[in-house]
Amino acid sequence: MKKHLLSIVFLAVALMTSTVADAQVRFGIRAGLNLSSLSFTGDNSVWNFKHQAGFFAGVTADVKIPLAGLGADASVVYDQRNFKTSNGDGTFSNDRLKYISVPINIKYTFGVDEIASLYLATGPQFSFNLDNKSFSLEDAKQVFNARNFDFYWNVGIGFTVLNHVRLGYTYNIPCTKSVDSPVGSLKNKTNQISLTYLF
Repeated sequence: MKKHLLSIVFLAVALMTSTVADAQVRFGIRAGLNLSSLSFTGDNSVWNFKHQAGFFAGVTADVKIPLAGLGADASVVYDQRNFKTSNGDGTFSNDRLKYISVPINIKYTFGVDEIASLYLATGPQFSFNLDNKSFSLEDAKQVFNARNFDFYWNVGIGFTVLNHVRLGYTYNIPCTKSVDSPVGSLKNKTNQISLTYLF
C-alpha cells in the first residue's frame, strides 16, 4: 500500500509542477468535515444507514496555470469517516474507517484572485484504508469487511478570498465498493466541507 501511495503522490506532484514551465505553485494546509453514509447494494430491508460526522486534515499543493481560469490541486489528507447503522431493531452501531486519501482535481476559476473568486473542480480520489477494519453491527450475525482501497470521482464548488483562504464543498462519488459482507456490499458516499489556507 505504501508503494502505491508514494507513487500516486509523486505522480501528482510531477504532473502539477511540469504542466507549464511558468505555472504558479503554492502549498497550504487543508482540513474539514466529512458527512458520510453507506449505500447498500443487496437486501436493504433490514439495514438503515444515517449520515455521521467525521473529519479530514492534511496538506495541499495548488497550481495556477497561465491559461484563463485553469488550475489544479492535489492533497494528501488523513481521512476519518464515521458511520451510524441500525440493523432494524431500533439500536444503532457507530463505526469508523480511517484512510490516507489523495484527491487530485482540475479547477476552473471565475473572478479576481486577489479579492474573491469562485471555482468548479472535478477529479479522482485515491483512498487507502489504514486499519483493514472488520466490524459487526450490534446483535447482528453478519460481519462487514472493509476493503483496502477506495476510488472516488469528486465534484466540487467553492470560493477563495484574498488569494489565501478557500472554502469548498465536495461530493465523493464512490466508484468502488468500500465494505463487503455475506448479505451484500456497501459504497461510501461522503459530502465534504473544507477550509484551506494557501501560503
